[in-house]
Amino acid sequence: MRLLDITDYKLLCWRDAICEAITLGFHVDFLLNPVKDQARAVFGARAIHSMALSHGPDEIRAAANSLNIKQRELEDKHRELHALLLAKGISADNAECMAEAVARSSPRASFVLFGRSP
Repeated sequence: MRLLDITDYKLLCWRDAICEAITLGFHVDFLLNPVKDQARAVFGARAIHSMALSHGPDEIRAAANSLNIKQRELEDKHRELHALLLAKGISADNAECMAEAVARSSPRASFVLFGRSP
């Protein structure tokens, strides 16, 4: 299977299956990092493929820099949420699953869960 053949749906199913197994007490948390790495590789391959088809080198470099900045911002927010959940007494495994779920949820789901939009 090529990176470009992996769909968002497949990535989310893999993540959800791991989080569900963790919630059920299985010690498979070590699988989360490879799935995250796979997702980053997939999104990177898509971005490179898309930009290579439609833009010149300078535009690609600028877009890649913007994407890297946004990714770092999102990763910082993810770490903050994870730390907050740990501080509230949530186990490390469940905190990671919850942080991942919130990161992927819609604004409406965040409102239902937390009473405010992200």
